[in-house]
Amino acid sequence: MVEVSPREFCVEPPGGLDARFCEVMDAAPVMIWVSDQDKLCTWFNRPWLTFTGRTMPQELGHGWAEGVHPDDYERCLEMYIAHFDIRKEFRMQYRLRRCDGAYRWIDDTGIPRYARDGTFLGYIGSCSDIHEYREAEAEQRHRLLEIAHLNRVAEAAALSASIAHELNQPLAAILSNAEAAELCLERNPPNLDLVKEILADIRRDDERAADVIRHIRGLLRRNEVRLQKADANDVVRLVREIVGRQASDLGVALGTEQEQRTLPVLADPVHLQQVVLNLALNGFDAMLNSMPGERRMVLRTATVGESIVEVSVLDSGTGIPMDKLERIFEPFFTTKGHGTGLGLSIARSIIETYGGKIWAENQTGGGTMVRFRLPLALQDP
Repeated sequence: MVEVSPREFCVEPPGGLDARFCEVMDAAPVMIWVSDQDKLCTWFNRPWLTFTGRTMPQELGHGWAEGVHPDDYERCLEMYIAHFDIRKEFRMQYRLRRCDGAYRWIDDTGIPRYARDGTFLGYIGSCSDIHEYREAEAEQRHRLLEIAHLNRVAEAAALSASIAHELNQPLAAILSNAEAAELCLERNPPNLDLVKEILADIRRDDERAADVIRHIRGLLRRNEVRLQKADANDVVRLVREIVGRQASDLGVALGTEQEQRTLPVLADPVHLQQVVLNLALNGFDAMLNSMPGERRMVLRTATVGESIVEVSVLDSGTGIPMDKLERIFEPFFTTKGHGTGLGLSIARSIIETYGGKIWAENQTGGGTMVRFRLPLALQDP
């Protein structure tokens, strides 16, 4: 084996190791290795040998690789050889066996060396023990996964509550219509025409409830998102129908302002219904402290330019404090005394999934307007 001196990386090394180089590199706070043109390691500094607990002869050539963790060996060798062949700088992390037998994560950087005449001399590398950093990083990832899991559980709970509300509307209507049908049949003679109308209403409400149930998994799992053309006007009309009775019970004057043409967007319509429904219910909550005669809500659709659809929900409530306006879409942030603080976060997640954006602003005359924009889907040729 031919040993080379990397005392000056741009100078042809002498036949043996340079004492000055060894002295300086042995005092370095990192582990140093040197290899020749044949990919064989020719020298290691004292910190390396101290770390591994092995002698210089044991480490020379490919001996150092005996200390690499078996799970990292192939990857480590492939990277070393691939970069060596094209003579490029590399950086890799692998586990190296310490003198006490424990494997530690090492950050290893290799740099090619050249003589003044351009002759390739081999590589010099420096290594640092980053085990604590890697362990902390792994722990952080573990904690983030735990938080993500808790978020999903809380999100599922929040969505389930909202879905339950959606189902309560048609189920309550079904019950009310069923009771009315019984009364009609008790008459003498029974009003069969009215019963037929009631049964038609029951069938419609049943289909609406079944549609919500069919889409529950789609609401909870993004990988089941179905891209299809959904008319924003139809979405708003359906939400208007769902919340109509609740608005009446709360004394809210509920109106719609819609463009008189279809506004197709690429999205799952039930997802959009979920968003608009959530915004409407939030608006109802915001108006609870207002006098019944002052409670107003408008569900609005419009186009912005030639390629954007905008849906807005306006309420006449108390508005949102300016210091909280920018945070209402953050997970777990809420201005209410109840709730999970996930409704608007989920709404933002849904809208952004379809390439849109959502935001809120206080109106000059009082109340809040929350709106979202989505790209207008191209019409079929």
